[in-house]
Amino acid sequence: MVTVKIISPGEDYSEALKIRFSVFVKEQNIPEENEYDEHDKVSHHAVLFENEIPVACGRLYYTDEIAHIGRVAVLTQYRRKGYATTVCKKFMDIAIASKKSDIIMLDAQKYVVDLYKKLGFKVVGKEFLEENIPHLKMELKL
Repeated sequence: MVTVKIISPGEDYSEALKIRFSVFVKEQNIPEENEYDEHDKVSHHAVLFENEIPVACGRLYYTDEIAHIGRVAVLTQYRRKGYATTVCKKFMDIAIASKKSDIIMLDAQKYVVDLYKKLGFKVVGKEFLEENIPHLKMELKL
């Protein structure tokens, strides 16, 4: 059974941090001090559970009038099941319901750009490196 828990800003999001540590720090060699930032405390976090095991996560926050999705991560053995898509769709619903933004932005690692394109996102910038990983800026107009 798959469930998604949405964690509001100010609530405990440690389950998301464990997934992010596994994917970004251990697997992708991003320095731990660069993985966590000021947006974490003001974000909505999502944790997707498969049979009560936390296996995927992401975050949604707002700057000015723009919604941002980021830190979408799925543990290696749970990939290719649509879990990242499920997390993103939850955030898209939250952003629409909030009426705080007409646009959702994200910085996609290049190898997952097609996942976001399937959700309606469009590439809006040139390729850039973040933590030595190729990324592309993408947006979705709501």
